Amino acid sequence: MSALRLSLSKTQTPAAWVLVIFAAMQLADGVMTAAGAAQFGTSIEANPLLVFLFGVVGTGATIVAMKLFAILCATLLHLREQYSALAILTLVYLFAAIVPWTVILTF
Repeated sequence: MSALRLSLSKTQTPAAWVLVIFAAMQLADGVMTAAGAAQFGTSIEANPLLVFLFGVVGTGATIVAMKLFAILCATLLHLREQYSALAILTLVYLFAAIVPWTVILTF
């Protein structure tokens, strides 16, 4: 438990922000996915696994579970000090999920 109370050094702070930004993108993507599914139907989702799970488990439960799983995996990358991998995944997610949803939902 004492490790949870340690403050971040100046060199660790940007790495923590990458994790926070990744988590914020997951939240935004979850909201956008729910909005897209509500507006256009679940088939608008590009990930066939998610489309399948929408039908089996439900849209809301699937989105929450997948976003929590993604944040958990990102946290593990952060704890293993894989900051570059997390930063690259954050950028990929921005351009592969956030930007497309923004375009789809604004037109």
